[in-house]
Amino acid sequence: MKRALFIVPLLALSACAYPMGMPAPQATPAAVVMTPPPPAPTVNPGSARERFLAAAAANGCEVNTANTSAILAAATLSQPDMARVMTELRAEGGGEIAPDGRSFRVTSGRCV
Repeated sequence: MKRALFIVPLLALSACAYPMGMPAPQATPAAVVMTPPPPAPTVNPGSARERFLAAAAANGCEVNTANTSAILAAATLSQPDMARVMTELRAEGGGEIAPDGRSFRVTSGRCV
């Protein structure tokens, strides 16, 4: 008899756990959980030459020891790439060695 008195309240409490007629809660599948997309890779528009010309124009159309690092950073070029672009510009008449022999002057694009 004492066992029945102990089980009856437990059964009564378990009946209150879920309302009648309502479905039991379901766990959300992991595939449904939305994750943010990865960030898009940054693309540097334009060719190395275009970026160099824009950076040189922004720095006074002359490449010297004072502004070389700023031009490299703005154009996202390495020193060999910048040397190649300056050599091409010089061969095509778009740039020249400055009279001091230590600077390069751009004479094309926005630096005419």
